[in-house]
Amino acid sequence: RHSALSEEKETKAAEEKPRSPLKIGRDRFPIGAGVWLIWVGIGLNATLSSLGYHWIVAQSISLTFFGIWGVYNADLSAVVRRAMFALVEVFFKHFDVAGAARVPEEGAVIFACAPHNSQFVDGLCVMKAVQHRKDVGFLVAGSSMRKKVVGDIAKALNCIGVERPQDLAKKGSGTISISGDGTKVTGSGTKFLTETKLKDIIKITEGKLKNAGARVSEVISDTELVLKAPLKDLASGMKYKVVPYLDQSHVFQNVFKRLRKGGAVGIFPEGGSHDRTSLLPLKAGISIMSLGAMASQSGLKVKILPLGLNYFKGHQFRSRVFIDIGSPIIPTDEQVEMYKKGGDAKRQACDKLLGSIMAGIKGVTIQAENYETLQFFRAMRRLYWHGKRRMTPMERFGLTSAFAREYPKVKDKPQVQAVYKKVQEYRAMLKNFAVSDYRVQKADLGDDEGMMLGKEFLVGLVLYRVVVLAAYLIAAIPGSLAAAPYFIISNYVSEKKAKEAAARSSVKIAGRDLLATWKLLVAMALVPALHVVYTFLFWLFLGETASIVYFFFMPFVCLLTVLSYEVSQKLYMSLMALIPQLMGSGSGVTVVAKRREVKNEVMKVIKEFDWDKSLRDNDEMKHLYKQISQSHLEPMEDDDIDTCLPGLSSDD
Repeated sequence: RHSALSEEKETKAAEEKPRSPLKIGRDRFPIGAGVWLIWVGIGLNATLSSLGYHWIVAQSISLTFFGIWGVYNADLSAVVRRAMFALVEVFFKHFDVAGAARVPEEGAVIFACAPHNSQFVDGLCVMKAVQHRKDVGFLVAGSSMRKKVVGDIAKALNCIGVERPQDLAKKGSGTISISGDGTKVTGSGTKFLTETKLKDIIKITEGKLKNAGARVSEVISDTELVLKAPLKDLASGMKYKVVPYLDQSHVFQNVFKRLRKGGAVGIFPEGGSHDRTSLLPLKAGISIMSLGAMASQSGLKVKILPLGLNYFKGHQFRSRVFIDIGSPIIPTDEQVEMYKKGGDAKRQACDKLLGSIMAGIKGVTIQAENYETLQFFRAMRRLYWHGKRRMTPMERFGLTSAFAREYPKVKDKPQVQAVYKKVQEYRAMLKNFAVSDYRVQKADLGDDEGMMLGKEFLVGLVLYRVVVLAAYLIAAIPGSLAAAPYFIISNYVSEKKAKEAAARSSVKIAGRDLLATWKLLVAMALVPALHVVYTFLFWLFLGETASIVYFFFMPFVCLLTVLSYEVSQKLYMSLMALIPQLMGSGSGVTVVAKRREVKNEVMKVIKEFDWDKSLRDNDEMKHLYKQISQSHLEPMEDDDIDTCLPGLSSDD
C-alpha cells in the first residue's frame, strides 16, 4: 500500500511539473517533427548559392535549419553517448569485454564497478561495455555535476547526483585541543555553535593526528563540544575542518524509483577514484540501494552485476582496457526481510550482501599488493603459457587473475619468494637488453625470422623495412606537428591535476587515476580550437580552397597519422630484433637461457603448490589449462638457442 501511494504521488508530481520550453515548442510548431526543415535548409542553400552569395553564408543559413531539426528530433542522450564512445575508441587501441551476455536486456540492474582507477573515463568505458542498456545512469558526485562540461555531459547521460560530505567540508575557525578521555574538544577562537551541528565530523588537518576525526555528539558552546568516539591521542593547538552530515535519503529514493521502473544504475562502491593496485573497502550504499528497492516493492528482483575494469597502461594514449562482467548477485528474500526489520538485522543484511558483492568484484579484477607484484603475476602468465598462438584478452586476464587469487596462500613460502626474486631479475635483464619477453619466447620456440633467414636475405629485409619505416614516419609528420600542442598541453595539465589531487587525497598515491580523464577533457576543448586556428592560418597564407580542404579532410589525416605511428612502432620493433642478428650479437643466448631457467622454476613452484588450481576449476578457463598442460609435456631442446630478437612487445 505504501509503495502504491508513493507511486501515485510521483505520478501526480510529474503531471504538475512544468513542461520544458523544447516540449512547448514542439507542440506549437509540429512542423519541426517532419522533414520540412531539412527541405527548406537545402532549398535556401541552393537558392543563395545560385544568387552568388558566398558559400559560408549559404551553408551557415542552411545548417541553422538542420540544427533546429536536430534539436527537435535527435535524442540528446544518444548523441552524447555516441560522441563519448568515439572518444573512448580513439583513446584506447584495444577495448575488450567478457561476460556481456550476462547483462539482461531489461529489468532492474545495478552495475557494481571496480576498481575506480580512472575518474570519468571509468564510467564511459562501462557504458560502452553495456551499451545495449541505454538506460544506465551513474551515481556522480555533486561536485562533478556542478562542473560546466562534465556536469552537462553527466546530466545528458541520465546520471544521478549525490553530494559527498568531503566535498562540502569547510575549514573551522581557530584551533582545537583534545583532552580528557579523547572525546572532549576545547577550542581557541572557534565558533562551534554556528559552524558545527550534531553528527558533523571534526577532522584534524595537521600534526600527529592528521586525517583523524570523529562525529560530534554534543555542542556545548562556541569553544566546547563532545565527540561520539575518542581520538587515539591527546593534542592541542590543531587546525581542523568540519565535514557536514548529509541526509542522503533523497538519493536513495531516486535510485529506488529508477530500479522499480526496471532501470539500470551504475555505481563505484569504493567511493572516489584512486590509483592503488588493490580494492578499497566498499561503501554500504550499494547494499542499501538494492535491498531498499526490493523492500519497497514486492516481487522486485534487483540483479547486481560485478564489473571489473582492468587497464593496461590505461593513462596512456592508445592503451588497452579489458572489462570482465561477472555472474549476477541477487539479494535473498531472507536478506530483504532482515532489512525491513531495521536496526542490527538491517545492518547484518547489508554487511552480508556487501561481502557477496566484494567477492564478486574480486572475481573480475586482479588484486595485487603493489605494482611490482602485479608485474610479477603478468610475468608468470607469460612464462606459464607455452603456445605459439596469442592468448585472447579473456584468457590473459583469466590466467593472471588465477595466479593473483592464489598468491596470498603461498607468498610466504621460501620457494615462492625465491621465484619472485628470479622473475624480477629476469624482468630487469629484459629491460637492460631492451628486449620483450614476447621476442624471447619467439626465439625460444624457433619461430623467428632472424633465426631462419640467411644473412644476405637478412640485409635486404633490414634495408626494406628501414625504407618502409621512413615512409611511414614521413607520412606521420603533418598530423604529428598538428597534434604536438595538444600532447604537450594535455600532458602538462593532466600531470598538474594528478599532483594536486594526490596532495589532497588520503587514498591516492600519485593521482594517476586523473591522467586519462584530463587528457580527454583537454582534448574536448583544445582539439576543436586548434582545428579552427589551423584552418584560419591555412586561409591566411594559402587561400580559401586550401583552408576548406584542411577543415574537412585534416581529421582523416590525423587518423592516418595514428595508424602510421602504430605501424611504425611495429616496424621499429622488428628492426631492433633484426639488427643484432645482422651484427652477430650473442646477447640473445643469455636472455633465452635465463628465460628457460626462470620458466622451469616457475613451473616447479606452480606444480608443487597447485597454484593453477583456480584455473583448472574454472569452466571458462579449463580448456586453457588442458592446452598448457599438454604443451608442457612436449620436450624442449636446448641446442636451438642461438639468438634473441630485441624489440618491444605491443602485448605487454
